[in-house]
Amino acid sequence: MTDPREEPAPFGAVVLLTTLSAVAVMALDHFLPQQLNAKMLLFGPIALVAFEVVVHEVWWRRWWGAIPGAVVGLVVYFEGRQMVGEPVAYVAAWALFAVIFCLASRVTLGSSPTTPRR
Repeated sequence: MTDPREEPAPFGAVVLLTTLSAVAVMALDHFLPQQLNAKMLLFGPIALVAFEVVVHEVWWRRWWGAIPGAVVGLVVYFEGRQMVGEPVAYVAAWALFAVIFCLASRVTLGSSPTTPRR
C-alpha cells in the first residue's frame, strides 16, 4: 500500500481551480477596482495552492515545483501585460504556474519520508 503523501497533485483539479480562482480575482478587480490591491490579487490562487498542499499533505519532495512555477508565472505576467493585457496575462500566469506545479509533483526530490536514511 502506498502512502497518499506520495501521490502527485491532481492535475485537472489543481489547474482548473487555480485558473478559475484567477478568473474570479480578475472579475472582482473589474467590478470592484478600488477594493482590490496587489495582496488581494495574489491571495486567491496562492490560497488554493496552499489548500492543496495542506489537504493532500504533499511533501516538499512533491511541491518543490512551486518555485519554477512561480518564476515562469511571474515572467509570463510581467512580459504578457503589455502584449495581451493585464487580465489575460494574470490568468495565463496562474494557469502556467498550476501546470508546472502539477507536472513537477510527479518528480520526487530527496528520499522518501518512510525510507530510512543511510
